[in-house]
Amino acid sequence: MRSIFGSLILLCVISACSSDSKETKETIPFQIVEEVELSTSNLAVPDNRFSSQYHVIMFGNSHTAGLDSLVQTLISVGNPNKQVNVINIGGGFLDNNTSQQRRVEQLESQPWTHIVLQGQKYSQSGAIEYPTASTKTWITKAKSLDITPILFPEHPQVGNTEEGKRIHKIHTEIASKQRACVAPVGLTWDDALLIEPKLSLHHADGNHASLTGRLLTAFIFYEVITGETADLLPFIDSIEVDQPTQQLLKQIASASIQSNTPCEYDK
Repeated sequence: MRSIFGSLILLCVISACSSDSKETKETIPFQIVEEVELSTSNLAVPDNRFSSQYHVIMFGNSHTAGLDSLVQTLISVGNPNKQVNVINIGGGFLDNNTSQQRRVEQLESQPWTHIVLQGQKYSQSGAIEYPTASTKTWITKAKSLDITPILFPEHPQVGNTEEGKRIHKIHTEIASKQRACVAPVGLTWDDALLIEPKLSLHHADGNHASLTGRLLTAFIFYEVITGETADLLPFIDSIEVDQPTQQLLKQIASASIQSNTPCEYDK
């Protein structure tokens, strides 16, 4: 019979575990595995809010389209003296095997400060529970590289008042097992539509975001990434959303962040 020590070594190899200590952090090879919960693989969330530069990479499907340029604009306006680089490399769902190698290569290609992870599969009806191992593995990989992982729960479809909360809960449960930031996107959209039902946040398909919806989401990521209050950003006339609407979206995003703390950093 294999010894307990030998079993733990095997589990660490399979799950790519590493120490919580910053001194012993090492780059973890990427391999999507079955759920193995080991405290030694659950590194603290790196705090890169006050970095001298912001290098942000996004993984996801069509719900991230156009978000990178908006987030880059917001961060650049809020931090005019810092280098800002936001890249969306897509890749589809987080368990997509065909984009895995390309994503790993991009993740290891430069010292990113933040990664936005969108594309955890979920059931629209809530009847099916999809595996979360791939999302947890990306979180683990990011933290091993001192990158702040930010989970992106999608906004709800038009007219659905329960979907945003349910998707947010899926992601907070992931973060409770593998520490990560959770951007309150769906919850913020719910708040916005409750405060101003006439806001046109959705594209005509009722699923994807309009420019106004993407801007609301971008304000959330601006605040999660930088730690700075979106409400204090000036009006940006290069974004084709009028000033009163921009101001309202900023206020709603900042209020939502205050009510739903995205990140828990070790002190």
